[in-house]
Order: sequence, then structure tokens, then C-alpha cells
Amino acid sequence: MILFCSNADTELLALRSVVEDLPEDLGPVRWVHPDRSPGAPRLDGVRLVVVRLLGGRSAWEDAFDALRLACREAGVPLVATGGEAVPDADLTAASTVPAGVVREAHRYLVAGGPANLGQLLRFLSDTVLLTGFGFEPPSDVPIAGVWDGAGIGRPGATRHAGRPLVAVVFYRAHLVAGNTTHVIQLCDALERAGADALAVFAYSLRAPADGTTPALDLCQQHGVDAVITSTLAAGSTAGGHDDWQVPGLEALDVPVIQSPSSSRSRAAWLADNFGLTPVDVASGVAIPEFDGRIVGPTFAFKETIEDAHAPGEEIVVTRGDPERAERLARLATRSARLRHLPASQKRVAVVMSAYPTQRGRLGNAVGLDTPASALVALGALRRAGYAVDRIPDSGDALMAELADRFTYDTPALTAGQRALAAGALSTADYEAWFGTLPAGARDGIEAVWGPAPGEVYVHDHALVFPGLDFGGVLLTIQPPRGFGADPIGTYH
Repeated sequence: MILFCSNADTELLALRSVVEDLPEDLGPVRWVHPDRSPGAPRLDGVRLVVVRLLGGRSAWEDAFDALRLACREAGVPLVATGGEAVPDADLTAASTVPAGVVREAHRYLVAGGPANLGQLLRFLSDTVLLTGFGFEPPSDVPIAGVWDGAGIGRPGATRHAGRPLVAVVFYRAHLVAGNTTHVIQLCDALERAGADALAVFAYSLRAPADGTTPALDLCQQHGVDAVITSTLAAGSTAGGHDDWQVPGLEALDVPVIQSPSSSRSRAAWLADNFGLTPVDVASGVAIPEFDGRIVGPTFAFKETIEDAHAPGEEIVVTRGDPERAERLARLATRSARLRHLPASQKRVAVVMSAYPTQRGRLGNAVGLDTPASALVALGALRRAGYAVDRIPDSGDALMAELADRFTYDTPALTAGQRALAAGALSTADYEAWFGTLPAGARDGIEAVWGPAPGEVYVHDHALVFPGLDFGGVLLTIQPPRGFGADPIGTYH
């Protein structure tokens, strides 16, 4: 038996599709996903172990060390590689077969896909277990390319005049494993939202030693107006902690919208108030933000299509959620169109914090001078061509002017304060939007605030809002989340 451990569901999916075509005498193949397998897997009947870890040894450190020790004690050969395009020196050293065998195994895994995984098992069986089934060298699959299964890459598809072009950049591993339903779904949603879609597969968006990123080069060649991706962060701290570098994305110079990956099913995601797991937030939200990416909604989830005899042996595919795909597509399409609007015609809101909402707490932030920062931002916007009619002389002047209007510190306004409102939203529009929320959410809100739209700052059939209108830029404060004796308690 060969035991194959990988924390990439696409790899296990590809492996599952090919094991039944392997020579019968090669023996059964068992697979395990480390994230779903408690501890190191057992070695009963195992003659060879292959481990592929995206994120390196630290992604499965304790269990990997236990597995490595068990392999040594049982005399079972261990082949361990990482998830990057270049070999992982630490995992190569931890393997119990010659380094040359590990490097060649890594070539098969980087090439990816069912055919290469099948040849990998033949190669290892012959070179490590000394069988004689025969094997072929790795078949090269382009590291990046335009996929012909969706968007304008489809045979016969053409660009539509006047439509923005949005690239959907996805891992090549999805393509070679046939795990592309969610990519098609998102590209179709983009077309319904009024954009053309360009589906681009990529091994990674991290620039190699030569500094080129083929997937981003393709995006630039096609003149995309925005990018949607769920790939990991592309930047690095090559120059130190304060020198995060993303040259490929900077050169592309378009909005990059991150749709964070979910490592679990849609049902599990819905049942959890936090939605994404801490690991998903770190890898799919927090770190990609260093690239300057815009974090959008999660739209794709991991769904089990083949149950397991033991934990970690499930076969999992990626499936999209239609409503969230539509929302993500609309966000990307609007961002792509906005890119072509002159700065002088764009409208920007600068929303200052206020917690609790009191005059003395406007713009509060520990150790930060937010009024001075707001003036700097206004100056930068004006220099960039945005419509900024005026800039107050000082931070104190800015805050005094803001506080002299109204600041949400009380639930009612005087007639004079209402006249100073920076804007308003009709209660009819609010009630229409409120009606689209799930019944449970509406009931919870109305239990605290009364029937929609409530009474706070509602005047003449409209909700009024504070702020300073500087032309194309509105500086305002966050709305209140509670009043009364315990406003902080009401917040939560």
C-alpha cells in the first residue's frame, strides 16, 4: 500500500481519479488530508509514504515528526515535499530516500494533474520499491495561462464593446484536477453583471527569482480592469518587515479583489457566527491585505462528494454559492468601471470612528492623531485630482466644525441641526432594503430598535446624516449603535 498525504484537496481529487487505472500489482493507494486527520496516520500495511505540504513542515509539524519517526522505526520509505514551485530543503532533508528521488517526485507534483500523479506513483514504486511497472517523465503543464473553459477564453467568444474586463485568477491545481465548477459560475456571474470575464490559471502569484509573474503578465497583456482571486498573498518582506513588496500587482495597477477561501462546507460556514475559521481569516483576509487587495465576500466552499472510511480520507470539491458569486461579480464590475472614471468625478467618504458616539470621542484612536490624518488625506486627494473644495486650517478647526453640526450623541435633533445634515436617505428606500434581510435578522433588530426604520434621526420621511461636504469628499462619523444608560452593552 502507498500512503499519500496532502493538504491540497485538489491533489487528492486528482489522485482519486487515477488510482483505479494503476497496475493492480502496484497495490492499493490510501490518501489522507492532514488538516482533517487527527495525529499521524497509521502505517498498517503501508510500504511507501508520500507527503506534500502546502505551507511547508510547519503546516503539520507535530504529526509529521511523529509520522517520520514511525516510518524510520518501521523501515517505510518517506518522500516529503513542499507546495511551492521550488523544492523545500527542510522536507527534502526529512525524507528517508535519496534527495534526487525527492526532487524528481517534486517535479511530478509541481506539474500536477491525474496523469502526472499516476506516473509519480509508478516512478516511486519502481525507484524506491524496485518494482518494474515502468513510468513516463513528468508532462509539463503551463505554469499559467488563459483557460478556454469560461469567459472570453471559450472558443469563438469575443469582447463586448463598452464592457470592462475582469480577470478571475485561480490556482492551476483546480484546473488540472477538474475542480472548476466555481470558476465557471463566477465568470458567468460577471457576464450577467455587465463585464467580460478572463479566466486565468496560475501556479502562484508570487514572483520567482526573475521577478516575472506569468499570470499577471497575461492580465496586463489583455488589459484587464480588475482582478478577482482567492490565491494567497503575492508579496514578501524581502527588504525587511517594513518593506512588503508586490511588484507584479503594482505594475498591473488595477483593483484586486480577494475572495477569501473557505476550508469548510457552506452549511458549516452558515452555522458559525464567525463564518471563516481563524486560519482562513489569516491566509485569505489578513495577509492578502498587505498586497493592497480589496477583501470581498467568500463565494466558494469545500463540499464532500465521497465519504471516508477514516477521518481525512474524504474527497472534497469546491462549489460556489450563487448569491455570493453574484455579489462578488457586481463588486468587481463596479470597481472595474470606477477605474475609468476621472478622479474629479469620483466621490469619496472618510468615516471617522466614534465609540461611544460622544462629541469628546470623535475620531478617537489610541496613539493616533486622526484629525491631522484627515487633513493629510484631504490634501493627498486634492493633489490626486479629486474634488476637494476646501481644507480646514487645522485639526482643531476640522473637529470643531464637525461637532458644531450634530454627532449622534443624542437620539433626537433640533430643527437647526436637521438643517445642517450632510445627506439623507428616504425611509421608503431603507424599508425596501431592510425587507431583503432574513426574517430572523429583522426580528432581532426590531426587538431592540422598534419597527423599521425606527425613530433615531428620522425626519420628514428620511434618515438624516451628519458630516462635512468638501465637494467630492464627505467626511462623516460612524452611526450610533446604541443609546441609553448602557450604550456599549447595547452595541453587543
